[in-house]
Parts: sequence; structure tokens; C-alpha cells
Amino acid sequence: MNYTNKLLAINGGVPASGIKIPLYKPTIEEDDIEAVKNAVATTFVSGDGPECRAFEKELAEYLGVKHAFFTTNCTASLDLAFMIKNFPSGSNVIVPNFTFTSTALAPILNNLNVRLVDVDPLSGNISVNKIEEAINDKTVAIIPVDYAGYPCDTDSINEIAKKHKLYVVQDSAQSIGALYKGKKTGTMADVTCFSFHGTKNLVVGEGGAIVTDDDELAKKIIIMRDKGTDKHTYLTDPLKKGYYEYVDKGNSYVQSNILGALGRTQLKKLDRLNARRKEIAGQYLKAFKEITGISLRPETKEIASNWHLFNILVTPEDKEFLLGALDAEGIGVNVHYSPLHINSYFNRVCEFDRNNLNGSIEFFKRLVRIPMYPTLTNAQVETIIKAVQKVFNS
Repeated sequence: MNYTNKLLAINGGVPASGIKIPLYKPTIEEDDIEAVKNAVATTFVSGDGPECRAFEKELAEYLGVKHAFFTTNCTASLDLAFMIKNFPSGSNVIVPNFTFTSTALAPILNNLNVRLVDVDPLSGNISVNKIEEAINDKTVAIIPVDYAGYPCDTDSINEIAKKHKLYVVQDSAQSIGALYKGKKTGTMADVTCFSFHGTKNLVVGEGGAIVTDDDELAKKIIIMRDKGTDKHTYLTDPLKKGYYEYVDKGNSYVQSNILGALGRTQLKKLDRLNARRKEIAGQYLKAFKEITGISLRPETKEIASNWHLFNILVTPEDKEFLLGALDAEGIGVNVHYSPLHINSYFNRVCEFDRNNLNGSIEFFKRLVRIPMYPTLTNAQVETIIKAVQKVFNS
């Protein structure tokens, strides 16, 4: 990589793309717009409405789980996942050091301590071989994360959890539709949480879900998701008592009927949109594997990613220049997360061994994200590839 090459746009050359190709764009089509219009027209615009109930049923069927609940966001889902367990205050929860803030906030909001564990420096997922050394007699749960839509090693994690009687909350915020050994994420943990944020594969703007096969946990979710009330049953049969009761603690995490309608149309096209992501990823993989200086995430037959993100790994010395150079070429780029322990809040409140987090530091120092979304045209994909090649071959 020649930092001074005059052909590069960062040095005054002609950019690969005259119009900036954004890092991400949601896929909103006519059926989505029509569904929202129709939902608004019904005037049932508040939470837990008929569109929400229908979406939950369809989502459960798609994933192959017994219970799915639509929430305001994945952060709320993760919070609920711990609220329903009511673990003793001060209990420990294992969290990967490379993840979004919500993963660690969920146990903290429920008066639990977070123990940070390192991640694999190539995939960004939790290092399974480091989990057991972080377990002690106060450990009650683990939150594995499917980084970039690439499912973690669920079987190994569940084996450890079973051995130590730990509760597993899978943070699948990014992996809706992804497969691990032929099974969809959502079917492999005690509870799984998804995100339907405007940047995700299934988009409602702001939204999420919490899913489970456990009937008892589902009953608690129903109550605590709606401010600790039994309103869910009341909406089904308002004449049963004439009112709903306040029966437990909770928060307001039910989702709008309008977004339930959007969730339904988005779910119908999810596999098609994920297939387009896979197609784009295939073009990237073919082009980038020949470039010296780029490492790619390991791909195995056991895992079928939904390609929520596409990232490359570069030498730490080249990363800053590459980000600037690709931006100048008209390509949206970013990093996407930093290790939790280097952030001021989590540095203060989490438990960790600084000398045992080298994988997450290495991953962070090498990570570069490039555009990945279904509406990228073939011409745009080719432009992105040529821009990367231009910078590395300069």
C-alpha cells in the first residue's frame, strides 16, 4: 500500500465513485409502505395490536420456536431476558468484550456484574476456550453474540452452560435468518434476542424480539413486557374481568401495531434479501482473497451467515489510512464497535483481566467495514471492489 500514490483520491486522484456509496441503506419496498398505510388507517396504532400478534406468530413459525414477542428494540429484549430471571443481586454474567453496549447493559440494569471474556481475533465472536476460566460460584449466565450475522459456536457454549448450570441468552441482534448446523438462530439458547433496527436485515425502524421455547419464561415475558400487567390477556378477552391488573414489575416494551404491520412484510422477504447479501458477499470474497494485506473471516460448512455486515481485516498500521482512502474514493466505511473495556463506563464497572483480552484488541485494530445491503447494484459492488483493489495495489 503506497500512501503517497497520486492516483488515489485521498492524494488528489479521481475517486472510484463520484457519488458516495453509503455504508448502509434499509430496504423499504412498496408492500412495506402499503402495510404501514393500512395499519394507520385502522386507527389501532398503540402497542400489542393485531398486526403485532400476527407478526409474532409468523416470526415464531419462521424461526421454529414456540414463543416470539415483538419489543421496542433489542436492548429492551436483552433487559427482559434478565428481568424475568430475577437473579440475586451481584451475580456474574459472562459477556464478550467485543459487542454493542446493550449486551453488557442488560445484566447491569438488573443489578448483575459483568465479566468480560475475549473474542476470536478473526471472527469477533466469543472465544469459547476462555469461557470456563471466567466462571466462578457467582456466575449465573452467559450472553454469546453473533457478530456480523455469523453465529457463534452454540453447541460448545451450551455444553459449558449445561455443565455449570448457566442461563444462556443469545444476542442474535445481527443474525436473523442465519444458520448454525442447519438450525436458525433463535432455537439454540434459553432465550434469544433480535434487533429490527433500521440498519438490520429485517427493518421496522426501531424494534426487536425476544424468543424462547420455555413456557414459564414466556409467561413472565408477557407480564413484564407490558409494565408488569396482565393486559395481554385482557386485550384478548376484555370481558373476562373488565379490567387488567398490575401483577409484577416490568417496563413498557410492547411495540406499535404500525410497526407490527411493517415487520410482517419485511419477514416475508427476509430470505430473498439475505440471499442477495450472500451473493454480494460471494463477489467480495472472490475479489479480496487475492489481495495481500487482507484477511477474511473464516467460513465453515457448519455456519451460514446472513451477511448482516461485511468486514475485512487489515494490518493495524494500514487501517487508518485505508479508512480515509476508501472514504475519499466515495465508499462508505466504518469500524463498528470497540472493545467494551476501553470505554470509560465499562472500564469502571466490569470485571476483566486486561492481559487476557488481546483477541478483542487485535480484532478492533484490524477491523474495517465496507458497504453491505441488498439494494447495492452490481455496478456499485464492482466499484467498491475496484476501490479496495486500487488502494491496496497502489
